[in-house]
Amino acid sequence: MQTVSDRKDRGRRGEAGFSLVELLVAIGVTLVIMVVATRLLAMSMFVRQRENQRAEAVADVQRALQAMSREISNAGLGLSNNGLVADDSDDTSIRIRSNLNAICTTNLACDSDTADAGEDVVYAIISDTDDTGVVQRLITRQDINSGNAISQLANRIDNLQFVYVKPDGTTTLNASQAQKVKITVTVTLRAVGKSGQPGYQPPSQTELVSEVVLRNLLLNN
Repeated sequence: MQTVSDRKDRGRRGEAGFSLVELLVAIGVTLVIMVVATRLLAMSMFVRQRENQRAEAVADVQRALQAMSREISNAGLGLSNNGLVADDSDDTSIRIRSNLNAICTTNLACDSDTADAGEDVVYAIISDTDDTGVVQRLITRQDINSGNAISQLANRIDNLQFVYVKPDGTTTLNASQAQKVKITVTVTLRAVGKSGQPGYQPPSQTELVSEVVLRNLLLNN
């Protein structure tokens, strides 16, 4: 005859904890989830780091391009040519002249030369070594009339190229014949993470281009 005590004992045995197999399966599933989560987290962190690199590089280059474009577009102001010095302008540097105070006003004295600050400027790319010994390339602005003062516009640059375009649309090596100047700046983004690891971002290049019309050329011809 089955007693109440026997039924309670069987009920307690049926409510026993996880078996060893069930415990191992649970641990295995947990480990898989943790590995996948770690990979996803690493990937998102590396992608975020790469996008931060890209944003910083693009912002830096855009500032440099805006400064160069603004000053190059004013080349030749008050002169009888396009303002580009052919002997000092090639595919990696450009020298521009302009007479910024050529127009007389009641508050501003005028002259007929390019001897004032900001009227004779060279843009170029140079190599420099920082405090840690790393060699980096910089876009610089040199003001000839201010004691050849050099200022830095952008760093971590890989390439700076100037292309001179004639009025008929063809390119020329003689800057004095140009109606437009095409400026191309290339920046290489460093690798993020290590090759073979989750979320690894290989090195990549970002290129920004600006085309500047020498607006004073039409006035001078």
